[in-house]
Amino acid sequence: MAQELWTPMGAVHFGAAPVGRNAETGGQIVAHTFMFKATDKHGRVHKEQVKILADDTTSKAHIEEMLGNAAETFLDRVRTRYDKRPPTNGERKQIGHALNEFRRYAGKRAESTTGKIYF
Repeated sequence: MAQELWTPMGAVHFGAAPVGRNAETGGQIVAHTFMFKATDKHGRVHKEQVKILADDTTSKAHIEEMLGNAAETFLDRVRTRYDKRPPTNGERKQIGHALNEFRRYAGKRAESTTGKIYF
């Protein structure tokens, strides 16, 4: 059954492995493992591993529907979360200098009894 599953574009099926038994029916529960891969608009590649649990009563169509929903959610998350351009090396250095300066002055404020810096 694992080779017959439809996978959306950018998804790789790693196989199915038994993980236990259903307490109510006694049927075997199988975990189908998939890896989603997508590129944001800045060229960075994002990956996510998804496991879909199914028992003997779960149909192939239902597994494929859950897989499609998971893939759609992953792509929406990549589109919305990573729409901002990542900082360049120069900008990262500036951010690091600003954080170091903030930490230094925070330490000086902690030494002061009034919370103000007089020196």
